[in-house]
Amino acid sequence: MTSLLFYCIPVFIYALVVKLRERASVRDIAGRLGLTVGPARYYGWALGFLLLTIGWNALSSRWWPIAGAAQEFAGQPPTVGNILRALEFGLLATGLGEELLFRGLIGGWLGRRLRFWAANGIQAFIFTLPHLLLLMEAPHLRPVVFLGPFLMGLMVGWLRLKSGSIFPGWMVHGLGNVFITMKVMQW
Repeated sequence: MTSLLFYCIPVFIYALVVKLRERASVRDIAGRLGLTVGPARYYGWALGFLLLTIGWNALSSRWWPIAGAAQEFAGQPPTVGNILRALEFGLLATGLGEELLFRGLIGGWLGRRLRFWAANGIQAFIFTLPHLLLLMEAPHLRPVVFLGPFLMGLMVGWLRLKSGSIFPGWMVHGLGNVFITMKVMQW
């Protein structure tokens, strides 16, 4: 949960600055951050993107071993406790935190200032940057470490910018992380 708090710090600072500087309402700030439900059709898109994400994770993990935070689950038995930890890791610690920061704050800010594809491409690239740290751990994963996060960023960024909400993208990102975490457990 430390990572969720880490991701929330700039979001809270942004919300506080907007509240004090512009006297914006909580509803307006929530809207700017994508903390709205959004149209139902984008949850259907999210389901399709989730299937693509699971397929990508299943295929790429056949050729490239899992690196990064999900490694802590490698070889763990699928006990109720470990499955709950995987859900917390995928949905809250990484999925929600990253969606709040990269799509809610950064994607929303860019989306209000740039054309759609420029905003989406830039936020996806920014989302990819911290994932490149995995190259220090596993330099042979170069294609997967760049392509995976960048494509994920484009998909969930599209959902965020089109729907106005981070929740469809959170569904894809969080459940995709849960899938890969469960995959590395000892089944």
